[in-house]
Amino acid sequence: MVYNKKRVIFVALIFASAWAWMASLYFTITFHNQKRPSKLQNAPTWANTTPIVIMAPVKNQTEINDTDDSDIDETLHQLINFKDLGRNKRAVLLLIIVSTAPARFKRRQLIRKTWWKHCSGNQAQVECVFMTDGLMTNRTQRNLILKEKDKYKDIKLQPLKGGRGQFGFRFLDQIKWAAAKFNFQYLLRIDDDYFLCPKRLLSELPSRPKQNLVWGFFHCEAGITWLDEAFMIFTKDIIQKFLGQNESSMLCHPHADQQVMLWLRKIRKKTYFHDTRLHHQPPASHVPRFSKIRRVCDSYLGVHGAYGKTMYHLGLRANDNAKNVSPIPEFARFCKNTKFNYHVFNSMWRYVPKPCKDNPTWNLGGEMWFGKEVGQGI
Repeated sequence: MVYNKKRVIFVALIFASAWAWMASLYFTITFHNQKRPSKLQNAPTWANTTPIVIMAPVKNQTEINDTDDSDIDETLHQLINFKDLGRNKRAVLLLIIVSTAPARFKRRQLIRKTWWKHCSGNQAQVECVFMTDGLMTNRTQRNLILKEKDKYKDIKLQPLKGGRGQFGFRFLDQIKWAAAKFNFQYLLRIDDDYFLCPKRLLSELPSRPKQNLVWGFFHCEAGITWLDEAFMIFTKDIIQKFLGQNESSMLCHPHADQQVMLWLRKIRKKTYFHDTRLHHQPPASHVPRFSKIRRVCDSYLGVHGAYGKTMYHLGLRANDNAKNVSPIPEFARFCKNTKFNYHVFNSMWRYVPKPCKDNPTWNLGGEMWFGKEVGQGI
């Protein structure tokens, strides 16, 4: 019994000594670290008493520059609105909307240097604007378009992100904005690779129908006809009928020309004007004679697919002025069929229309449509 007590006392003393030694070592290390905090930078992880924070992966610098939204508010502030100006709408004979992608600066510059000059100086006759997608995720592109907008004062930003599947929505936004801001008699929606003879066009508008007019380049194939979206002129009443559709049944489509034909099916009285003075295809830049032609506006009202030097060349030798005006030819002489059925298109162009109110998508991606300049769509 005495032996056991001595053994317990002995063990207790050893334990107490060990505890005292460990406590002394702890305070010594702590005091040492407080005196020399810089040493903690090289201390092993287990010796650092600072709480560990797990950081999220950091994007590379290129990705940050391309997608940073720090100045998105500035862009949103400059998007178009659809508030109706009522009596304050500006009255013009012709409103021209050039549909363009944000990255198409070179195309816009060529237009500014050529036929765009006829857009100024006659305020009662014509108003010309570029319209492009405003909800850009690329910060560099966003800043460039804002600077261009501020410099030239001729660009309007639509509340759209861009991509091939947005053509129908672009057109819908464009006519909503046009109807809200202008009292126009005619509206021309045109692509940014189209050379136009605006003075010739303006000179003949007084001779054209004031209502029910649908004017442009039509395609005529077995069982189907449709207006190409690269050049479309409508009288004001047609635009009003487009916008007056029942919202619950109004259909949208990724391609504006098919969307327009779906809407036109509901309008009984209309005059189709297929204008043979519009060169549509192949692209003018792929046709040698357009790089040499002089006085192009003597023969044409517009030339599609005018890229780069071709656009500039046409502008130098346009001879754009009033010409003789011929009556609108009977559409049946060009195409006996006026029906439209989207099922006829091949798989590249055939998409099921969907109600506009649902803000539909067709899984076509957000990439820019490059078009026939690089062989796309041919």
